[in-house]
Amino acid sequence: MVLAPNNRIEIVLMADQAAPIHLWVQSSAELARRLEYNKEKSTRILGGSAVLLLMAFLLIPAATVFLFLLGVIVVFPLALVGMAGYFRGRDPQNWTAP
Repeated sequence: MVLAPNNRIEIVLMADQAAPIHLWVQSSAELARRLEYNKEKSTRILGGSAVLLLMAFLLIPAATVFLFLLGVIVVFPLALVGMAGYFRGRDPQNWTAP
């Protein structure tokens, strides 16, 4: 019996990749369309998750480098200015005086 292409769902069992088993299940055209839509939707969700995971793996080292550079560019000069202000008010002849 030959089924119309829109009235059957193919299930491929890949236990033996040299000889996969094809199972054909008769269904309504609406069920076949819904199954295809769900498969496309889940593939899109998995692809989006993979892209977000890749972005996270790339952004974590980038954020670490950015924070390090921010510390070097901003915090270190501020520390130098603070030390200069601290030592400016001290008497160089008497280092024990505040």
